[in-house]
Amino acid sequence: MKKRLDEIDSDLDEEGNKKKKKRKRFDWFGLYRFEGKGVEKDEKPLIDSPTLINFFKFLRRNFSRLINVNLLFVFGNFPIFFYFIYRAGYFGIESTAPYYQMFAPLYGASLFDTNPVTASLYGIYGIQVSITSNTAVTYAFLFLTALLLLTFGPVNAGVTYILRNMLRGEPVFLWSDFWHTIRRNLRQSIIMGAIDVIMLLLLYNDVTFFLSETNSGSIMMLTMFFISLLMFVVYIMMRFYMYHIMITFDLSIFKIFKNSLIFSILGIKRNIMAVIGFITVLAINYLLFAVFIPLGVILPFVIVPALLKAIETYAAFPVIKKYMIDPYYRDSDNFEEVYGEEDEEFDEEESAPPELS
Repeated sequence: MKKRLDEIDSDLDEEGNKKKKKRKRFDWFGLYRFEGKGVEKDEKPLIDSPTLINFFKFLRRNFSRLINVNLLFVFGNFPIFFYFIYRAGYFGIESTAPYYQMFAPLYGASLFDTNPVTASLYGIYGIQVSITSNTAVTYAFLFLTALLLLTFGPVNAGVTYILRNMLRGEPVFLWSDFWHTIRRNLRQSIIMGAIDVIMLLLLYNDVTFFLSETNSGSIMMLTMFFISLLMFVVYIMMRFYMYHIMITFDLSIFKIFKNSLIFSILGIKRNIMAVIGFITVLAINYLLFAVFIPLGVILPFVIVPALLKAIETYAAFPVIKKYMIDPYYRDSDNFEEVYGEEDEEFDEEESAPPELS
C-alpha cells in the first residue's frame, strides 16, 4: 500500500523525534535520565523552606545529577589515587619482621642456650609478619599526592557552584558550570584549597594522636584530645561556608575564613544537623564496608562525597542567604529582578555585600 507524501513526512518526523528523545536521555557520564512528573507550578522553592523533609525532596529530585557531581569531585581530585597506590605498596620491597618486641632478646637467649622453655617461648613470640619497605617509586607516588594541594580548592569551588544552583532551582549545566567557576576563581581557590588540606591533616593528626595517648590516663592528654576534637568540629562547620562565600562574594581569603567562623556560630542548629548527617553517612559507609567490602569501597566513588557536599550546601547556603544576601538586596528597588537573574550578573558584582562584623 502506497503512502501519501504528507504521511511519509509525518512518519519521518515521528522517527526523528524518537531519536532526539533517546539522545537527550543519554548522559555522557554513563547514566540515563527519564522524564518524571516534574514540579508543581505553584510549589514553593526548596531554598525558601529548607526543612529536613525538603532535604530528602532535594536528594530525590537531584540524585542522578549528584552521581555525576560525585564523578567530577572524585576524578577532579585525581592525586588521591597516587596516595592509594603508595599505601598499597605495589612497588615496595616485601620482607618480614617480628611482631613482638620480645623476639630480639628471646632469639639471643635461644642461641646461647636452647631448651624446651626457650623453644616454647620462641613459638609464641617468634611470629613474623610481612612488611613493605618504600622504594624510589613509592616515594614518587607520595610526592605526586601533593598535587592535591592544587586540585582540592578548584574542584570544591566548581562542585559547590553546581550544588548551590541545584538548591536555588536554577538550570545546571554540569560540565560548563564546573569549568566556568574554576576559571573565575582559580587563584583564590588554589590558595584556599591548599590551606584547607593542611588544616584538615593537622587537625586530624592532632585528634588521632591525643586519642591514642588517652590510654595513659593523663588528664592533660584527655584535655588536649577534647580541645583538638572541638577545634576539628568547628573547622568542619567553617568548611560548610568557605567555598560558598568564595564563589558568591568578592572577599579576601582572610575575610572568607572570618565570616565562615561567624557563620559556624550563627547557623549552629543547621551546622549541628549537618555534622550529624556527615556522621550518619560515614557510619553507614563503614558498616557496609564491614559487611561487604566491595560495596563499601565502591560507594565513595559513586555517591558519598557528593552526598556530603549536598548536606553541606543545604545547611550553609540558607544561612548565607539570610545574613548576607537578603539584607543587601532587601532595600533595592529591583530586588526580584536582581536576585532572579543568572549568576553572571549576581556573582560578578564589583561591590559585594558587606562583611559580617
